[in-house]
Amino acid sequence: MKKVAQLYKGKFEEIDIKFSRVWAMPCAWTFSIHPIQVLLEKYVGNGKNWVDPFAGKYSPAEITNDHNPDRKAKFCMDARDFTAELTGKYAGILYDPPYSFTQIKQHYKKLGMDFTKEESSMKFYESIKSNMCEKIESGGHAISFGWNTNGFGKARGFRIVEIMAVAHGGSKNDTFVTVEIKI
Repeated sequence: MKKVAQLYKGKFEEIDIKFSRVWAMPCAWTFSIHPIQVLLEKYVGNGKNWVDPFAGKYSPAEITNDHNPDRKAKFCMDARDFTAELTGKYAGILYDPPYSFTQIKQHYKKLGMDFTKEESSMKFYESIKSNMCEKIESGGHAISFGWNTNGFGKARGFRIVEIMAVAHGGSKNDTFVTVEIKI
């Protein structure tokens, strides 16, 4: 653990965050990358009462959704609709969306769907986070994956506890894993 100063609403506060950097081969299926598997075992365990709105393959979450009907998720809906319709409280969320607007566009094109203005804006990502923030129980976790460490954020009631950078070498972007706890 390392104490870091975090600026929030004009005030600095010290928080403990575990930082790590590891190397692993890249893979389109995030949860199959070994250091990420290890991190998920630590926080998610058997996945009971965890939600994954972008399940893809190998999700450890109990409640899975994927927009692509070829995936073996329990639900096949747009992630925004899926998270809006969920009721109750959950132990955590695995938030592994397409990392760029280009990836979203390719996904929609592959499914024969139109790529709208909303899917090409930050509103796409933010709406899912906003839909889920009140549905995660106190002490629960949001684990976000992508090319940044923004996560769900303090304004939504979360505090970062761990950040892992997974380097892939060459010209590949690192995958960042941001683990937050609901406070």
